[in-house]
Amino acid sequence: MPVFGIRDGKFTSHYSRTYVEAAQLNPDVPKMSDAQWEALDLLADVCQELHTAHDFEPGEMQILNNHVVYHARDAYEDAEHAEGKRLLYRLWICPAVNRALPHGHEVLWGNIDANSLRGGIEFSG
Repeated sequence: MPVFGIRDGKFTSHYSRTYVEAAQLNPDVPKMSDAQWEALDLLADVCQELHTAHDFEPGEMQILNNHVVYHARDAYEDAEHAEGKRLLYRLWICPAVNRALPHGHEVLWGNIDANSLRGGIEFSG
Protein backbone atom coordinates (compact mmCIF):
# COMPACT_ATOMS: atom_id res chain seq x y z
CA MET A 1 0.00 0.00 0.00
CA PRO A 2 1.43 3.42 -0.85
CA VAL A 3 2.28 5.67 2.08
CA PHE A 4 0.97 8.74 0.22
CA GLY A 5 -1.74 9.12 -2.38
CA ILE A 6 -4.07 11.60 -4.00
CA ARG A 7 -7.50 10.93 -5.43
CA ASP A 8 -10.02 13.51 -6.57
CA GLY A 9 -7.63 16.22 -5.36
CA LYS A 10 -7.59 14.94 -1.76
CA PHE A 11 -4.41 13.84 -0.02
CA THR A 12 -4.30 10.59 1.96
CA SER A 13 -1.49 9.06 3.96
CA HIS A 14 -1.25 5.88 5.94
CA TYR A 15 2.03 4.84 7.48
CA SER A 16 2.79 1.88 9.67
CA ARG A 17 6.38 0.69 9.72
CA THR A 18 5.12 -2.66 10.97
CA TYR A 19 2.98 -3.10 7.84
CA VAL A 20 5.91 -2.21 5.57
CA GLU A 21 8.25 -4.63 7.33
CA ALA A 22 5.63 -7.42 7.28
CA ALA A 23 5.00 -6.85 3.57
CA GLN A 24 8.71 -7.29 2.89
CA LEU A 25 8.40 -10.89 4.08
CA ASN A 26 6.02 -11.62 1.18
CA PRO A 27 8.02 -12.78 -1.87
CA ASP A 28 5.45 -11.17 -4.22
CA VAL A 29 6.06 -7.68 -2.79
CA PRO A 30 8.85 -5.63 -4.44
CA LYS A 31 11.82 -5.16 -2.13
CA MET A 32 12.40 -1.73 -0.63
CA SER A 33 15.49 0.15 -1.76
CA ASP A 34 17.90 1.79 0.66
CA ALA A 35 16.53 5.16 -0.46
CA GLN A 36 12.97 4.07 0.35
CA TRP A 37 14.00 2.91 3.84
CA GLU A 38 15.79 6.24 4.34
CA ALA A 39 12.62 8.07 3.27
CA LEU A 40 10.57 6.14 5.84
CA ASP A 41 13.21 6.90 8.49
CA LEU A 42 12.95 10.60 7.62
CA LEU A 43 9.14 10.45 7.81
CA ALA A 44 9.37 8.86 11.27
CA ASP A 45 11.90 11.51 12.40
CA VAL A 46 9.66 14.36 11.18
CA CYS A 47 6.65 12.83 12.92
CA GLN A 48 8.62 12.50 16.15
CA GLU A 49 9.81 16.10 15.89
CA LEU A 50 6.40 17.59 15.14
CA HIS A 51 4.19 15.35 17.28
CA THR A 52 1.90 16.47 20.01
CA ALA A 53 1.06 14.43 23.09
CA HIS A 54 -2.21 14.16 24.94
CA ASP A 55 -2.79 12.58 28.34
CA PHE A 56 -6.39 11.47 28.61
CA GLU A 57 -8.40 12.32 31.67
CA PRO A 58 -11.48 10.28 32.67
CA GLY A 59 -14.38 11.00 30.33
CA GLU A 60 -12.29 12.53 27.52
CA MET A 61 -12.66 11.48 23.92
CA GLN A 62 -10.46 11.92 20.86
CA ILE A 63 -11.66 11.53 17.28
CA LEU A 64 -9.12 11.12 14.48
CA ASN A 65 -9.32 10.63 10.73
CA ASN A 66 -6.99 7.70 9.93
CA HIS A 67 -6.57 8.94 6.37
CA VAL A 68 -4.91 12.25 7.26
CA VAL A 69 -3.63 11.94 10.85
CA TYR A 70 -0.95 9.63 12.19
CA HIS A 71 -1.44 8.52 15.76
CA ALA A 72 0.22 6.20 18.23
CA ARG A 73 0.10 5.24 21.86
CA ASP A 74 3.00 5.16 24.27
CA ALA A 75 3.72 2.10 26.36
CA TYR A 76 1.50 2.04 29.42
CA GLU A 77 2.00 0.43 32.81
CA ASP A 78 -1.35 -0.19 34.45
CA ALA A 79 -2.07 0.23 38.14
CA GLU A 80 -1.96 -2.88 40.32
CA HIS A 81 -5.30 -2.18 42.02
CA ALA A 82 -8.66 -2.32 40.22
CA GLU A 83 -9.65 1.26 41.10
CA GLY A 84 -6.56 2.64 39.35
CA LYS A 85 -6.72 0.54 36.20
CA ARG A 86 -7.10 2.22 32.84
CA LEU A 87 -10.21 1.70 30.75
CA LEU A 88 -9.78 2.70 27.13
CA TYR A 89 -12.36 2.04 24.44
CA ARG A 90 -11.54 2.16 20.75
CA LEU A 91 -14.40 2.83 18.40
CA TRP A 92 -14.06 2.66 14.62
CA ILE A 93 -16.67 4.91 13.00
CA CYS A 94 -17.23 4.92 9.27
CA PRO A 95 -19.41 7.86 8.25
CA ALA A 96 -21.96 7.17 5.54
CA VAL A 97 -20.62 10.14 3.57
CA ASN A 98 -16.88 9.73 3.04
CA ARG A 99 -14.34 10.47 0.34
CA ALA A 100 -12.73 8.15 -2.15
CA LEU A 101 -9.32 6.82 -1.20
CA PRO A 102 -6.33 6.52 -3.55
CA HIS A 103 -5.79 3.36 -5.56
CA GLY A 104 -3.61 0.91 -3.65
CA HIS A 105 -5.37 1.59 -0.34
CA GLU A 106 -7.94 -1.16 -0.92
CA VAL A 107 -5.34 -3.54 0.56
CA LEU A 108 -6.19 -2.18 4.00
CA TRP A 109 -9.60 -0.55 3.59
CA GLY A 110 -11.37 -2.84 1.11
CA ASN A 111 -13.71 -0.58 -0.83
CA ILE A 112 -11.98 2.72 -1.68
CA ASP A 113 -14.95 4.32 -3.47
CA ALA A 114 -16.60 7.40 -2.00
CA ASN A 115 -19.51 6.83 0.40
CA SER A 116 -18.55 3.20 0.99
CA LEU A 117 -18.58 1.26 4.23
CA ARG A 118 -15.00 0.48 5.28
CA GLY A 119 -15.38 -1.71 8.33
CA GLY A 120 -16.18 -0.26 11.69
CA ILE A 121 -19.65 0.89 12.64
CA GLU A 122 -22.01 2.37 10.05
CA PHE A 123 -23.19 5.85 11.02
CA SER A 124 -25.75 7.89 9.12
CA GLY A 125 -26.23 11.06 11.10
